[in-house]
Amino acid sequence: MENDTTARISESPSPRVSASSRLPVSSSFFSRWRNAFFGTLLVLAGLASALVSVLARQTNDNRLSALGALLSVIIAGLILVFVVPPLARSARLEMAGLDLPIEVTTGGAIFIAIVLIVGLAAWNTGNNLLFLVFALLCSTLLVGWVAARTSLRDLVVSARFPDHIFAGEPAPVIVTLRNTKRFMPSFSVMVEARGPASSKAGRKRRLKRKPHHKRALAYFTYVPHGAAAEQRVEQLFPERGHVFINGFELSTRFPFGFVRRRRRLKARNVDIVVYPKPEPIGDELHLLPMYAGRMASMRRGAGHDLFALRDYQAQDDLRHIDWKATARARRLTVREFTSEDERRITIILDTRPVSESALGSLHERFERGVIRAASHLKHFIDEGAEVRLILGTDVGPSGSGLEHLYHCLRRLAVVRPQDSLVDPDLTSSAAEIETAQRSRSVSGDDYSILLTTAAPGSIPAKIWRSSYVIYL
Repeated sequence: MENDTTARISESPSPRVSASSRLPVSSSFFSRWRNAFFGTLLVLAGLASALVSVLARQTNDNRLSALGALLSVIIAGLILVFVVPPLARSARLEMAGLDLPIEVTTGGAIFIAIVLIVGLAAWNTGNNLLFLVFALLCSTLLVGWVAARTSLRDLVVSARFPDHIFAGEPAPVIVTLRNTKRFMPSFSVMVEARGPASSKAGRKRRLKRKPHHKRALAYFTYVPHGAAAEQRVEQLFPERGHVFINGFELSTRFPFGFVRRRRRLKARNVDIVVYPKPEPIGDELHLLPMYAGRMASMRRGAGHDLFALRDYQAQDDLRHIDWKATARARRLTVREFTSEDERRITIILDTRPVSESALGSLHERFERGVIRAASHLKHFIDEGAEVRLILGTDVGPSGSGLEHLYHCLRRLAVVRPQDSLVDPDLTSSAAEIETAQRSRSVSGDDYSILLTTAAPGSIPAKIWRSSYVIYL
């Protein structure tokens, strides 16, 4: 089963796209006020010099008038160098934040400038040839607008994501674009997935509307009318966690490339969970004192202890037929046996935040712990062990097999450190350690592997004596 996301073109207003500044909040605040103060002074100085030049010209003081004009030119140059570029950047960022359905390209800006120049020249000179050229240029813009709008009409997008996606590993995504128009084809269509951005990015940007994140999926050069085109693309998700998709965006630069026309598409909400990618681990785990073969197994296998009786099936071994049970039930009955070797392991990930250390930041160490926990899970489940995963105070069920592995990876994909900072001197009373003790008392002789960001020596002795502690 794959995640399927389908969308149709919608004329509803689009939310803004989030963007964040790279500068710290304090430095950007002071630089913004400094630039505003400096720009205001330059503008006032320019107005004053222009006023002085006008007054000097009225009093026939040519020397003062020339000096004021020269000073006005110098101030205009300073404004052009120091004030206009920041304003242009701010305007560009604001336009990008608005996420308008139209984006003017570089070639389109040059073309619009040419149209304006030709229009002004025709207006000033009254030349009929210039008016014809101006009309031709305006008609080119109109034709491009209509062609782009027609190319994006009546399109349906569907995307199929795999059920299990790992961070840093390319995931195959099948994107289908269906053109439901009766006569007109579609050209040069870019398909992007839209979803809400993280709350962290939204706080940095402080937008009034909910920020959205876009991910490029596929590019279709030509889709005939009444037909569909399909592409299989590789998508890379660099980080674990949730990826929400609630719509798509179609865009095209057809036919002239002067503007990029967009259309928003609504889709049903899809929550994609990106697993942490397990890594190969060394042979040191084979030296751990696992309780292999010391506990009664509750799984079918090839051992000697009786597990259950059931009806005979065609693929069963005739030597496993229980003739006494067959005589009582008057039908062939076979014996099922328990597994000969049973291993039960508890993997505990410490989610308590601790102070920074020389080993790296808490985020990096915690992510390293998540990857190592995923690696240990895959290692022991591949070996047929029964594994239980504990994330802080969240105690999961024990199990084995691929379904249990994916269930544990899904929990690891969304785990986060706790918010409050824990004093290292108080770790003996931490909830994770108490949870580990309770889980061991319930599961009997399970062997525990504890992954913690705490400092060495802060774990109670009763824990590390009976567990394998990995300091991150």
